[in-house]
Amino acid sequence: MNIFAHRGLSAYYPENTMLAFSKCLDLNIYGIEFDVQKSKDNQLVIIHDEKVDRTYKASGYVKNFTLKELQSLDPVMKGYENREDCKIPTLEEVLTLFKPTDFVINIELKNSKVKYKNLEKDVIKLIKKFKMEKRVILSSFCLKSIIKCNKINSKIETSYLVDKLTYTLRLKTKIFSKIKRYNCSAIHPSFELINKDFVKKAHRKNLKINSYTVDDLEIFQELTNLKVDGIFTNYPNIFPSILD
Repeated sequence: MNIFAHRGLSAYYPENTMLAFSKCLDLNIYGIEFDVQKSKDNQLVIIHDEKVDRTYKASGYVKNFTLKELQSLDPVMKGYENREDCKIPTLEEVLTLFKPTDFVINIELKNSKVKYKNLEKDVIKLIKKFKMEKRVILSSFCLKSIIKCNKINSKIETSYLVDKLTYTLRLKTKIFSKIKRYNCSAIHPSFELINKDFVKKAHRKNLKINSYTVDDLEIFQELTNLKVDGIFTNYPNIFPSILD
């Protein structure tokens, strides 16, 4: 079972910040997961929500802030105000941090609600600059985005994110064949979708299964027994010891 730190060590520190990421450096885990969007001045920034409201002391869409404005914001988590390592980081900063490590980097392209121009192209360009093509998985809830990524650079692994609604609308049995046809190497489903049948169908298509967001011990044990390939968790410091 591969353990990915979901937005860094996000159960304890402001999510998707350099602090949350740096706290993972000494953990015995497989990889890191985070989300990328674009600022008003076309910079690649790491933040999950399309709006800053939930995680930072401001209001509005990420796309309406410049990088300088975004990096002036303080996180809402108490005790972490006025810290440089708790500002919204750029993709370049995060790749620089993890370049010397062996971690696999899962980058979620946040382009389902806001259509960022050239998001895929610019992310892949930076990955190539860092020579990290073999260590990155690009994931998205937007299948068109995954198709774009595979056309731009087929050497970088891609994965389709699936929630309960998407899985139902795409007729369950056909979704595995469809995403395999678009050269995905994995499927990233919500844990509530996973059962023996799901695992059998995905693995039959040689699709790895990395499930989000697993913070419950019983669910973790169920997924382990079902031979799920990996999980995204806010507690990457805990689950590796359970595996051991």
